[in-house]
Amino acid sequence: MRESDQALGRYVLLRLILLLCVFFPIGSSFSFGGRGIGINYGRLGKNLPPPDIAVKLITSSRIKHVKTFDMDPVVIQAFTKSNITLSLCIPDEELPALASDPTRADLIVQRSILPFIHTTKISSISVGNEVSMMPDLAPHLLPAIKNVYYSLKKFKIHKRIKVSTTHSVAVLAIRSPPSHGIFQESIAGPIMKPVLRFLNKTQSPFMVNLYPYLTYKETSEVPLDFALFTAKPNLYYTDPNTRFVYTNLFDILVDALNAAAASLGFNNLTLVVTETGWPTNGHENDYAASLQNAKLFNQGLIKHVMRVPVVGTPMRPGVPVMVYLFALFDEDLKVGEPTENHWGLFYANGSKKYELGLQKHGVLHRTKLANGENKFSLL
Repeated sequence: MRESDQALGRYVLLRLILLLCVFFPIGSSFSFGGRGIGINYGRLGKNLPPPDIAVKLITSSRIKHVKTFDMDPVVIQAFTKSNITLSLCIPDEELPALASDPTRADLIVQRSILPFIHTTKISSISVGNEVSMMPDLAPHLLPAIKNVYYSLKKFKIHKRIKVSTTHSVAVLAIRSPPSHGIFQESIAGPIMKPVLRFLNKTQSPFMVNLYPYLTYKETSEVPLDFALFTAKPNLYYTDPNTRFVYTNLFDILVDALNAAAASLGFNNLTLVVTETGWPTNGHENDYAASLQNAKLFNQGLIKHVMRVPVVGTPMRPGVPVMVYLFALFDEDLKVGEPTENHWGLFYANGSKKYELGLQKHGVLHRTKLANGENKFSLL
C-alpha cells in the first residue's frame, strides 16, 4: 500500500472510531455450524403469492433456508419435500402463557412440528422476535424457551430442532470498537446471560437481527460504501485494541455481538444473522434506500459470507456465518417508516427486483380470474 493510502486509511480509521463511539455510547441433523444464505418469508401484504408459489420462487432462487414469523401449519405444509430448511417462530404474544403452562408448548409441537417431522426439514424454533428488551415480555423469555425445549425433548426431537430466540442488535450498549462490545446493562445480567447459558448448554444458535442500513442511518456519517461492501482498499477500520482490520460495517456489528457474548463468558456460540438486508425505497430524501444500493448490499454480502475458503470475521476468522436476507416480498401492510414496505427481493406481485447471483431461470405469471382472485404460476 502506498504511503498516501496508509495516511488516508489512518484518517478514516480515526474518523470511524470517533463517530461510532459518539453514536453508540456505553449505555441436530440440520446443523447451524455451516454457512449459507436464507430468506425471511413474511406475509404482511395484500395479494401476495400463496405459500406454494412462494416455495417455487424460493426454489427458483436457489435459496435453501427460510425463516418464518409464525408456526402456521399451512405454510409448513407448503415446504414438504422441498429440500428447504425451515426456521420457525412462535409469535411474541404467546410467550406469557407459554412460560407459565408447559402444555401450551406441547400443543404447539403437536400442531406445527410432529405432523411434518418426517417430510419437512425444520432446523429451529425462535421463541419470540426481539423481545429481550421488552419489559413486559422479557421476564417470560427463558421459561418459554425451556418449555418448548422440554416439549421437543419429550418427543425425542430436541437434538434435531434447536430452540432459541431472536434478538435485535439494539441489545448492544457498545458496538465500536467491536472488541469492546457489551450488552445493555439493564438486560445483560437478568436476561442475556441466562439465555446465552441455555443456548451454550443446548448448542443452540445465538440469533440476531442486524441491519447495516439502520446503523448507517443512525450515524449518518459512516461512509455508505463501508456499509454496502463496496469500500475501496484505503477505506477500512482498525480496532485499536486487537488491531483487527475491518473492511465493512457488517463484520464490525457481528464481532461486537461476539465480544458481548464473550464478555459474559460465552466464547463459542454459533451466531446466526436472522435478518439483514437493504430497502429499495423509503423517504423521498432517503437516497441510501434504493434498488441499486439494495442490490449492491445483498450481492456483496453473499460474496462475503460465501467466499471459498471461508473468511469469517476478523475476530473469528474461518468461522462461517449463516445469514437470512430480509425479505422475500415487499409487504404493504407493515406499519412504520416508508422503508418498512420495501425490503423484498420480489415485489408483492411476485416479480423479481434484481438478481442476487444465486438465481436460476423462472418467471412468475399472475392471471386475474373472473371472480377477482389471482392465479399464480411459475413459468
